[in-house]
Amino acid sequence: MRKFFYICSFFVAIVALCSCGNKDKGIYPFNEEAKYLTVKLQGSDKWSIINIDNGDIIAKNAISGDPSAVHEDMFYVYDNETARFNYYNIEDCSKPVNSKPYCSATSFNGGYAIACLPGEDLQVIDKSCTTVKKLPPSINYASMFLNERALIKDDMGFNGFIDTKGDTVIAPHLGLANAFLFDDAALVSESQIADTTTISNLVVIDRNGKKLFDFDSEKYIPVGRYFINGTLQVMLAKDKSVVYLNKKGAETTDTLSVPKKIAEMNYRDIKYVGKGRYMIIKGDRMGLVDDNNATLIKAEYNYITNITPNRFVVAQDSVMMIVDEKGRQVGNAKFVDFRDSNSYEEVAGRGYINTSKAAMTILQLFDKDAVFNVRKGATLMEINQVVGLQPENYVGATDLSGPLPPFIITYHFDREIASLKTSAPGANDSIPAVADNGNSAQFNYDARVRGVTLQYPVRECAPATEEEILQIVSQQMGKKGFAMNGDGTFTSDDGCAVVMGHEKGVFLMNYYFDSSQIKPIPRKSRSN
Repeated sequence: MRKFFYICSFFVAIVALCSCGNKDKGIYPFNEEAKYLTVKLQGSDKWSIINIDNGDIIAKNAISGDPSAVHEDMFYVYDNETARFNYYNIEDCSKPVNSKPYCSATSFNGGYAIACLPGEDLQVIDKSCTTVKKLPPSINYASMFLNERALIKDDMGFNGFIDTKGDTVIAPHLGLANAFLFDDAALVSESQIADTTTISNLVVIDRNGKKLFDFDSEKYIPVGRYFINGTLQVMLAKDKSVVYLNKKGAETTDTLSVPKKIAEMNYRDIKYVGKGRYMIIKGDRMGLVDDNNATLIKAEYNYITNITPNRFVVAQDSVMMIVDEKGRQVGNAKFVDFRDSNSYEEVAGRGYINTSKAAMTILQLFDKDAVFNVRKGATLMEINQVVGLQPENYVGATDLSGPLPPFIITYHFDREIASLKTSAPGANDSIPAVADNGNSAQFNYDARVRGVTLQYPVRECAPATEEEILQIVSQQMGKKGFAMNGDGTFTSDDGCAVVMGHEKGVFLMNYYFDSSQIKPIPRKSRSN
């Protein structure tokens, strides 16, 4: 369940999304305004769909599994048991539109989505789940469509773009690439190194790959990832002041400005949500004001997010409901979870991988006394994994997870990695750090790593894929300084240990710095 009693981090780095001309242009990433909300009603284990306009429940407790948000009357459901996706139309939530389940899928936008059948190449599909076009075998991943373009990544790690017909518009050659999220311009890197973490050779291109201007990385540092209403937020390298560039690369007016009456209130954070309305954080509560700072929704909620410019989800003590722009409840439904209709970071993966290459990549990540360059006794401070994280979200937690594509890495610590401080934050703190009881939090940087878990999701592949990876890695463990024990675990003379297994289409590996802590991992094969 989402932790809605925290002040959420989505405000950070988004000062406001507004424009002096057309304020509402480029606020929402989808072509259509959301009409339905996928929710989990209070007291239910299943999911329902609510009409956002009037609050009516149109499909009560009709969805098992993990559903997406509804877009263009379509949504998908992920089945945790089979690790497969099925698409549904809201007109019939009981029968999938597709005839065969997909192993990966994205939401629809502009009438099209990206999906993949097990063991096959990625494909563009329409709302009848008919294949529009299969993508080349070299394409490993593809994002959902945004501004009629999907970001693709090839086997070499380079990025490009396709259109809704599945045709390649920009061939994969970009080291880094940002989607055409709110605008038809994007900041990309023409670096010859794929997936580079060093920002180099930055240029701005349009949706067809035409270069609009060379980004002067010696003069400017990117602050925002996306063009919003025709401008990109950057920082001057010489004095760290924030300026804005238009699509010609010239400095321009601040299109993300906040009205003076709101800015002078020193709210913790502000986000423009359309039609002259702003969500604000005041103290440890959230509310809504208009461009004259007149209160529309009192700042009394633990959480608010916008579904449309006129509809909001608010939460109090983890119980949520839909309200209008004046804070009046829409319908009678109360729920404990929902799927954000503005979420856009969806990616579909190809239906197969090179298992030998995957196994060799895993083997490169550890040795007999270290994993991911972390050695026995390393602390939270030393592994430097908390940059950009808010400590209040980790109070009491002993694990810290994060993506290391295509893997998910979890660090396990010998104590909680964050705890509450005794004093509350000041009223003008720039970044919220408030836990549910009103106290602020801090990281425990001396917490020591006791082990690491690697997860490699291969649900999009054939059922034998994860076991094949496990066998290849096992055969090479001797070269890494590990000896096999009778129970299939591996230990080194440095006292470290490795255990492998798989479940629900995920290859799992636990690395222990103390072999006495070994716990078995199941090997559960999939049936499809």
